[in-house]
Amino acid sequence: MNQLTEETQGEVPLPQVAGRLAGKVIVVTGGAGALGRTYCVHLVRQGARVVVADLELGAAEAFAHELDQDSEERRAIAVRADVTSERDTEEMIRAAVQTFGSVDVLINNAGIYPHVNFEDITYDAWRRVIATNLDSVFLCCKAVLPQMKKQGRGKIINVATNLVWIGLAGMVHYVSSKAGIVGFTRSLAQEMGPHGITVNALAPGAVTPPLHMLDSASIERLSLIVSRQSVKWCQRASDLVGPMVFLASSDSDFLSGQILTVDGGLTNH
Repeated sequence: MNQLTEETQGEVPLPQVAGRLAGKVIVVTGGAGALGRTYCVHLVRQGARVVVADLELGAAEAFAHELDQDSEERRAIAVRADVTSERDTEEMIRAAVQTFGSVDVLINNAGIYPHVNFEDITYDAWRRVIATNLDSVFLCCKAVLPQMKKQGRGKIINVATNLVWIGLAGMVHYVSSKAGIVGFTRSLAQEMGPHGITVNALAPGAVTPPLHMLDSASIERLSLIVSRQSVKWCQRASDLVGPMVFLASSDSDFLSGQILTVDGGLTNH
């Protein structure tokens, strides 16, 4: 039975493991966006200090202030970062080190996902998606790796998509950029292992907005997707929290070059 109810859309209570990420400094690109906010909130709850890196500085600052409320210690800073800019990504890492002294984890979460038929994708639009979703991962990793190598440790978590395993019409440029992340992750993991640095990727399915925001055709498509999943509910942002915390924590120290697909069993890889 497909569980397409508002109940499946809300946040569910998550078990808290005190100090699982205690003392870790984590940079989250796209940190003021919907998924970025979810990651940051739960990373802080697990004891991490976060750098909310986002193109929209005002949103990042307001969110970082929320994360710092009721805390005697600084738990978050905001940094404006255009992740397609080499200078911005270098400044992002510099700000993290100057404030918190290290960078233990980089989460390459920033991205865009336009729906456009292939015949209508201009070369400029293609380049924009590749730059934002794939070039950004290259630039952020280039910026952070000197610091991680100096520390002798670090974790890089790239955000891909489950669509790399199945494709999707109308998203050729998006899926291509995320497929590039898969190859990038596997190859960089080989190079960085000797330096104590792991590189993995999280490949989420589509996080569903509240049902009241969807039209009947969207709900029908969603029902079909859920019917094909092993786990019969609509994917929520909270479903990605546990896997992300796992990849950021010491529990995943022996895991590298892997793509962790989180989509309720829609795809098998």
